Amino acid sequence: MKLGPVLTSLLEIYDKSPVFKLDKEDRLVIFSDMHMGNGKGNDDFAQNSDLFLHSLKEYYYPLGYKVVLNGDIEELQRFDWHKIYAKWQKIYEQFDRFAAEDRLIKTIGNHDIGLLSQEIKDYPYELHEGIRFNYKDNDIFIFHGHQASKKYNLHNALIGYTLRYLANPLGIKNYSVSHSSRKQFKIEQNAYNFSVKKKVMSVIGHTHRPLFESLPKIQRLKYRIEGLCRKYADLDKKDRKPVKKLINVYRKELKKIYKNSTKKELEQAGIYNNLLHIPCLFNSGCVIGKRGITCLEFYNGDVQLIHWFDKNISEKYMNHNGYDPVQIGDTNYYRMIIKKEKLNYIFTRIHLLA
Repeated sequence: MKLGPVLTSLLEIYDKSPVFKLDKEDRLVIFSDMHMGNGKGNDDFAQNSDLFLHSLKEYYYPLGYKVVLNGDIEELQRFDWHKIYAKWQKIYEQFDRFAAEDRLIKTIGNHDIGLLSQEIKDYPYELHEGIRFNYKDNDIFIFHGHQASKKYNLHNALIGYTLRYLANPLGIKNYSVSHSSRKQFKIEQNAYNFSVKKKVMSVIGHTHRPLFESLPKIQRLKYRIEGLCRKYADLDKKDRKPVKKLINVYRKELKKIYKNSTKKELEQAGIYNNLLHIPCLFNSGCVIGKRGITCLEFYNGDVQLIHWFDKNISEKYMNHNGYDPVQIGDTNYYRMIIKKEKLNYIFTRIHLLA
């Protein structure tokens, strides 16, 4: 298999990654890009911190989930480790609960790679550059994603200096690759190409935008509209109204994306392989989204993209058909399934089409 320098680097990470077993009845959730800071104004994590805490404490822990923290958990390019740890003790207490039962796995991102420094000797969790889960002899390769960028590997130290000594004093929020569609697309393309060549399912973070089956939101909406139109055509007239309403909801979302996107961004929103769609690349999104948290769950032979939100901040999904948000206890917090698919189907397409 002939690979360039970036894909060769990914192959090295893949080969040295520890392998864990994933059975159908196992429960697994993947979070990335928390960017925990000191709790003050330029700490990106602060807004969703209580929502994240409740998701761990009230949902994932009691249901027996194993948690993967896939990079950029601590924002070490802006803040000192001990200040982060002191501020977010309640979060680390939850991590400790999972770790005590061998239910916590942590990978390194470009913003928390400093945890490997010899200066930090009291970090409580084992760190990996990548990990693999084996499901029915199929590999799920999990790594943060910055490794798919040659530029980030070369200039991470300079980026850290800029964030800490220029952005922080000015109160500038965390700048990430998620704000650059060109860099975002290139990283995803490299991760996608590696996954196709290795015939594996890969899960990344880093870009802050969710991907499901190699599709960004714009493509997912188009597929949904197409599927609903087919469903609508086969329904009796009396049953068509809710489906028509849902089609209009998705059309409005799609129109809004087109209105707010540049021509280049729309060109890069397509599938990475022009010949066939291979559903090999997934992205869990981030914990610091303006409208909530996204993550990926694995259970009962399925993978699903999840959105956690506070209805006081975003009521967008509360009154739309097709979304079924579930309230967590007596809080204002809700968990909602955005997309769901069978792992057997995903790996069948990967092995037959890649």
